[in-house]
Amino acid sequence: MKRSRYLVLTLCAALFAGLNLIAQQSPSPVDAFLKFDADSKEYNAKNGEAQASFTFSLTNVSGADLTISNVSTSCGCTAAKLPPLPWTIAAGTGGEIGATMNIAGKSGTVVKTLTVNTEKGVKILFVRSNIQPPPAPPAVAGGMGNREENQKMAIADRQAVFKGDCAKCHVEPAANKTGKDLYVAACGVCHESEHRATMVPNLHALAEPTNAEFWRNWIAHGKPGSLMPAFAKTEGGILTDDQISSLVDYLTSTIPSKPTAQLNTPAPTVH
Repeated sequence: MKRSRYLVLTLCAALFAGLNLIAQQSPSPVDAFLKFDADSKEYNAKNGEAQASFTFSLTNVSGADLTISNVSTSCGCTAAKLPPLPWTIAAGTGGEIGATMNIAGKSGTVVKTLTVNTEKGVKILFVRSNIQPPPAPPAVAGGMGNREENQKMAIADRQAVFKGDCAKCHVEPAANKTGKDLYVAACGVCHESEHRATMVPNLHALAEPTNAEFWRNWIAHGKPGSLMPAFAKTEGGILTDDQISSLVDYLTSTIPSKPTAQLNTPAPTVH
């Protein structure tokens, strides 16, 4: 969804730039008679604003009167504001053309046009609204967005990671997976995270030697008193024996064991 919105905004910006370039490269015949302060106007709106307003100033630089018959807009959400029509502008005088754009409920970049019709031809003006996205919702206590609260829950009950809102990240993605795919879904979400909590070890930098029994103990039984839950279904976890075996095979083939001399912490013992 975010990528789609980004592409839409990028295309809108490119369209706006392209239209401006075309306008600059192909002057309107009206430019010889009417001088506008700008061919385009931009408004940076805050989220929640319902309307964007624009004003174009113009001057009749010719030696004769010029009449604007009407101003049309490219969309019903945009309305032009100007004196009663037809509007005759005497030589050497000027005025303003205003425009409002309805931006309620919109976000991103919105570009519209105003077409000024005169007896000398047409002039196209551009209006652009840049609307800030809505603010992100605040984290809800106990929810996935509140990491500190989740850690407190896990310390009190290490199996809490498989319950409630936490299940969306730690249970559902692991369903029916094995081997590397299961590691990414069930283990990597914590151990490979860029913002890994300080108490969560990097499995690729363990000081102690590892082997199949080491990995099986940790996966199946976890570590009481820590955030590491027991993944075996027989202990309230989410993995079958076959899934655990597939993880053991993956880890033993992927993460080389350290020399026995570096042993610091034994694998957990199940009582």
